Amino acid sequence: MLNRTSRRGRSLITTIALAATAGLALSACASNNGGGEEDSEFPTKDLRLIVPWQAGGSGDLSARTIAPLLEDELGVNVVVENRPGANGSVGYNWLKEQEPDGYNMSMVGAEVATLQFMDYDISPDDYEFLSQIISGPGAIAVRSDSPYETLQDLIDDAKERPGEVTYSSPGVGSVWDNPAQGLQELADIELTNVPFDGSAPSIAAAAAGDVDFSIDAVGSQKAQVDGGEMRYLAVLTEERLEELPDVPTAAEEGVDLQNASFTGIVVPAGTPEDVVTVLSEAIQAAAQDPAYTDVIESSNLIPLGTSAEEFDAFIQEEEERHGRWIELAQSTE
Repeated sequence: MLNRTSRRGRSLITTIALAATAGLALSACASNNGGGEEDSEFPTKDLRLIVPWQAGGSGDLSARTIAPLLEDELGVNVVVENRPGANGSVGYNWLKEQEPDGYNMSMVGAEVATLQFMDYDISPDDYEFLSQIISGPGAIAVRSDSPYETLQDLIDDAKERPGEVTYSSPGVGSVWDNPAQGLQELADIELTNVPFDGSAPSIAAAAAGDVDFSIDAVGSQKAQVDGGEMRYLAVLTEERLEELPDVPTAAEEGVDLQNASFTGIVVPAGTPEDVVTVLSEAIQAAAQDPAYTDVIESSNLIPLGTSAEEFDAFIQEEEERHGRWIELAQSTE
């Protein structure tokens, strides 16, 4: 189902094709210019950076923060354009249909690895991954007057009342619904999902006590926690977060569950390797600039700037992990 063979096969074919293309280009260059440099190098015109979500979210913020820094790195304009709709698939579909020349890029989130499992014609095979620029670690949170003092309390109650403990999510199969499947599997419990259209109403429902708990990004829940409406039970990270030293990890509570939202930048599959390298290196440099990191950190997110290879490997892991969680959810329907 995960089609790993297809992805590796595509990479091999692309590598062979690039090698052949490079050989022809070098021959032509030597014949026409006596071995001199080409007349121009990428990029020579404006770039477009698609945001497949509504304006105002963290993905939109990161795009508009990093775009001017990319302009400094690349020497051309970077135009940010929102193309929201259908879980991001409107923007994702638009990008994969563009010429793979590097002049059209898109922000991506976890949906790029999960939409294929929900009958969308979109998969990681459609893109070349340039850099992951944000990570948003997750947490399990409850309303302030919840009887659950620890994650273990929640698990114990769920064991006593199978299917009666409820959680809110930003939608079935979303990046924050999927780890709830992992929690059920690891703790051997049965929970009931109450899906909403996005994180804001999902978290609001938990804060109001309409559901028993919420799984979402630490930063997304922070306003309710700071306002005294909610409190964290556990973070879904390998180690405790520096800004939340008193909140244990889920692993410390006996459930080795980790999950984070993410944002990165991609181009269409088949984009030449040298163009991918130029863009990836520019993004990595821009993502280290304090003008970027300060804004992202102030939004309770973790700024990153991974290499293309690191981002591609990360996406493969996300595809396999979320695919298994979605299959678990579908098997219980």
